[in-house]
Amino acid sequence: MKKQTTIMFLVFVMLMWGIAPYALAGEATTGDLVTDSGIKLGRGLVNIVSSVAEIPCGIGNEMEGGPWYGFFTGLGKGTVYMVRRILVGACEVGTFVIPMDATLPPVCQMD
Repeated sequence: MKKQTTIMFLVFVMLMWGIAPYALAGEATTGDLVTDSGIKLGRGLVNIVSSVAEIPCGIGNEMEGGPWYGFFTGLGKGTVYMVRRILVGACEVGTFVIPMDATLPPVCQMD
């Protein structure tokens, strides 16, 4: 009796395992929540880690006005952009379960 119960349980599990993809096939049309949440979490972590790169990018973008002018204005703009990227990254990490599109361009690319 125990052997028959075990075999029936295994057959039931195999049938459910085979039916589950078809039962959940309609869910893919509304967007994959797990994948989108993971993308947002990764994007937030990348924003936090790469935020420091905004300072040299800001300095490089402002160097056309002269070396000293470019350094100080670029340092200021880069610092502001760094803080913005850290805050956006922290918000994306904190709310990663709510998928949404990217709000910032990649580092060193202007809007």
